[in-house]
Amino acid sequence: MASNAGPPQGELKWMTPYPIANDPPTPKPIPDVVHPTKSPAERASQRFSLAGKHAIVTGAAQGLGLVSARAMLEHGVSHLAIFDVDQSQASAACNHLLSLHRDNKPQVLFRALDVTDEAVVNSTVDEVAAEFGGIDLLVCFAGITGSELSVEYDIQRWRNIFDVNLHGSFLVARSVARQMIAKGTGGSIIFTASMSGFVVNTPQPHPAYAVSKAAVHHLARSLAGEWVGHKIRVNSISPGIMNTRLSGGPAQADLRKLWLEKSPMGIGDPEDLTGAVILLCSEAGKFITGIDIKLDGGYTIF
Repeated sequence: MASNAGPPQGELKWMTPYPIANDPPTPKPIPDVVHPTKSPAERASQRFSLAGKHAIVTGAAQGLGLVSARAMLEHGVSHLAIFDVDQSQASAACNHLLSLHRDNKPQVLFRALDVTDEAVVNSTVDEVAAEFGGIDLLVCFAGITGSELSVEYDIQRWRNIFDVNLHGSFLVARSVARQMIAKGTGGSIIFTASMSGFVVNTPQPHPAYAVSKAAVHHLARSLAGEWVGHKIRVNSISPGIMNTRLSGGPAQADLRKLWLEKSPMGIGDPEDLTGAVILLCSEAGKFITGIDIKLDGGYTIF
């Protein structure tokens, strides 16, 4: 029988409190204009601007991460670090990103990184933060999947999926949050979850992947609540079936037919994620924290 050891020992920890905002003034019949000295076009641009921001994107050597990193640069990110385990593909990705900016080239660098290695994550984030002068944005795309029946799942492969998708996201986010807290200027962190965290995908079984992504949803909410007092916003996005190397090609042709029957808007393009990423990174999303945005083409409606 388990013994009753009583309450936890040691110092009780509390979340960082957030300041209670002042009661706003009564709104005017015609609302005030934000940035009143700017033109409507300038205000529109400012709303989604990432000008001068310093960012880290994990898993950005290809696919969804690369396309989103490219969009962040297009919106003005001046310093970008790509973290990935694929060194050869990351080199090509960096060259691609720099080739799109002939004038006012951003600083783009790559660091080979296994997101499950806590010591390397901490040292690499520290190094990049020192080189950039701080980190404003983190978008976590590093993740793996695996299709296997639960009754046959090797427990080590199961744990590996959780290590990368959940624990790796936490380790990088925690290290970046420490930098943001030390600097005192806040920031935005985005996790990549999945519609699989809401529904059971069929016919292929993805129990470890789906459960790890459901956990990512709540990780975002938990950290959002813990770090809101530091002006750090934490959110997640949940892609549906996207046209990447994992779903494209002849080997997946039969599955794509089944997916198309279930997805009212078809299969998404990686570019379809970028609007949500820029929203959550920019001033347009400054009042958004602790949410998940589903980008699934209506897959989870029915």
